Amino acid sequence: MNKFVVAAAFASTFALAAPAFADTNVFDSSATYVAQDIAAQGYNVLSVEQWGDLVVATVKDDAGHLTFKYFNPDTLTLVR
Repeated sequence: MNKFVVAAAFASTFALAAPAFADTNVFDSSATYVAQDIAAQGYNVLSVEQWGDLVVATVKDDAGHLTFKYFNPDTLTLVR
């Protein structure tokens, strides 16, 4: 019984963390690295994706609100 509980706990933990392991590209760069570069600017980045000719980051502010921030894909500077 104890082995089953440990296996189930491990499986559920891995299932929740699995999306973090799946990496996509954003303008030929790793989404993980793009998110890290934007986070280094002071944003709490939850995800990034390519949207048209911009990088869109989903960020959480200090109050817990989610917003979209749009960045230039070459410089990762805030566009709007």
